[in-house]
Amino acid sequence: MAIRKRPVQKIIKIDNRFNDDPIFEPIDSLPEINSNIFWLIAAQVKDQGDNRITLSPDQIKREVGYNSHISNKQIAKNVDETFSRLLTIQLSKEEKDEKTGHVNKIRENIFKRSVVDTNTLETSVEVSDSFLYLFNHLEHWTRFSITQYVRLHSNYSRKLFRLLKQWRTVGKKEYKIDEFRKRLQIPKSYRPTDIDRRVLTLCMEELCANFQNFKITKNYRKGVRGRKLDSYIFTWVPEKNNQQDVYYDSSIEDTNSVYYIKSNPYMDEKQKFRALDRFYGFTLGTSEKEYKEGHLHSYFLPNKLHKRQRRTAFHRSDLKSLTQYRHAQFAQLLSVYQEVYEKGFLTPEDKEDLALLKMGYEKSAEDRERDQKAEKERLKSLENRTKEMQAKRDEGHYSIDFSHAGQDLNDSLSLFDPTDF
Repeated sequence: MAIRKRPVQKIIKIDNRFNDDPIFEPIDSLPEINSNIFWLIAAQVKDQGDNRITLSPDQIKREVGYNSHISNKQIAKNVDETFSRLLTIQLSKEEKDEKTGHVNKIRENIFKRSVVDTNTLETSVEVSDSFLYLFNHLEHWTRFSITQYVRLHSNYSRKLFRLLKQWRTVGKKEYKIDEFRKRLQIPKSYRPTDIDRRVLTLCMEELCANFQNFKITKNYRKGVRGRKLDSYIFTWVPEKNNQQDVYYDSSIEDTNSVYYIKSNPYMDEKQKFRALDRFYGFTLGTSEKEYKEGHLHSYFLPNKLHKRQRRTAFHRSDLKSLTQYRHAQFAQLLSVYQEVYEKGFLTPEDKEDLALLKMGYEKSAEDRERDQKAEKERLKSLENRTKEMQAKRDEGHYSIDFSHAGQDLNDSLSLFDPTDF
């Protein structure tokens, strides 16, 4: 079996049947660290068939929210524990043996093989044949980033987040009260007021960072004496089809998330402060206290994190250098900065960062044009030389087709129209 080593994939993409099949419900009840490890692995096995996927402990530590002091041995122990818990997820089926005619009862786990090397502490995993459909050749799928997921700490928020991401380009999803209880595995003893306090409040404060203008509406049954709760309606601004999938970058995602929280028209200031604390992992009350103390350095980054040493020309310590962003990524950042600028909320330091982003956007456009032109010229020269060689070959055993050369050079995956800036 081939071992595939490649950069860590940040985007999880899984078949929608995962959301509907009760066999996978135990995953939503996993302890937080085990759940994070499972979804990190799910991101790596996407479109990899039955190849063995290997992750180092450093890669796992970096992506799933471990504290810096956690040892690699502890990580390996958590990984092994995760696989042990996943053994409860089994597919049971019956198959007839063609030779004997006997009916065999078969049980298969989601991962047919997991290995934790006790020396290198590397983790390797292979998906079972019966579960390949979850991660490969997907027609109807749910997509989200591992960074977004590990920042959610409520099991209710995590499950609802994944369910709503299935409808991310629609911008609306309604659940009847009974279905909502079942989907989120809410105890039967919870009354609607308990759901408000223990489920919806948390979901609102955690998910508003991932859905622009996120709103939860209660729908009451008509024609019934009194107010009988019928369903919950979740709405948000629909995402573009290629949003947060192409040219993914965590600093861009964080920029969007903070803007989504602060600009949400359906939350009061108190809720927004709590949402920011949950997003950053702060003690509740930290963001409100910082705001009251005044002199925020950035709209997008709390002073507590802004104090870190600057690594680049940007004032924001979480932004990368100008040379590390692609043209489409500059466009993503500029789009948000422009909206906040027009509302008058950018700080002086943010405005200086905005000027740098504009410079980077213009420079990256020039570089992209130059590179595309050079590549087209190179392909044209290669095509001409090849035609000359072919003309000299009387037998014509070799032929190279350049009819499609250069067609993928245009940045068709750009998420914004450059003419917007």
